[in-house]
Amino acid sequence: MRRSLPRLWFDRDRRRFVRGGCVMLAAPGLLVPRAALAAARSPTPAQTEGPFYPKTLPADRDADLTRVAGRAEAARGTRLYLSGEVVDETGRPLPGIAVELWQCDSFGRYHHAGDEGRPRDDNFQGFGISATDERGRYAFKTIRPVPYGGRPPHLHFRLAWQGRALLTTQLYVEGEASAHDAVIAAAPAGTLARLTIRPAAAAQEPGALAARYDFVLKGPLPA
Repeated sequence: MRRSLPRLWFDRDRRRFVRGGCVMLAAPGLLVPRAALAAARSPTPAQTEGPFYPKTLPADRDADLTRVAGRAEAARGTRLYLSGEVVDETGRPLPGIAVELWQCDSFGRYHHAGDEGRPRDDNFQGFGISATDERGRYAFKTIRPVPYGGRPPHLHFRLAWQGRALLTTQLYVEGEASAHDAVIAAAPAGTLARLTIRPAAAAQEPGALAARYDFVLKGPLPA
């Protein structure tokens, strides 16, 4: 029986300088109260769901997309450990949020969505869910996204609370997307910069990448 992810992965290189309830910013000696910084958060921009959300959710939909239950081989592609937090506009962590991720495989094919073209990687799960813990943290193990059909590498996300969708969006790899993409061009100016991940070498395994992204939801949560 395959095992789910044993724990959350987080970017160990991320450093915070916190002294006396303040956060140090780029300018030396400049301290801003944590409350003021949190208040400045704005909700993560929404993006189109696209045509490839699963018509039927797969039986195997855990947070490790590189393995499919019942299959011996792992998925093709560069491993990507993606983690972060889900918070509201004040910076309060939101536990129990279902973070759904879906993306194409290394051949540019989606799974569970009527995309039946070949070649395809049947060892790639294609869709997964990570529920946020008490500190609002989520984590996935997947593959670095690849371009397909003229679109830049991207990851699809939907965040839901008790079955109610709160946000649908997409994340892009830094330096590999531009306003020439139709989805990005239709979004307000500055959206791409706010929906960018920056993969770097991961500590979890040789040759893997890691990235962090924090989602900000507009509160309060629905009753």
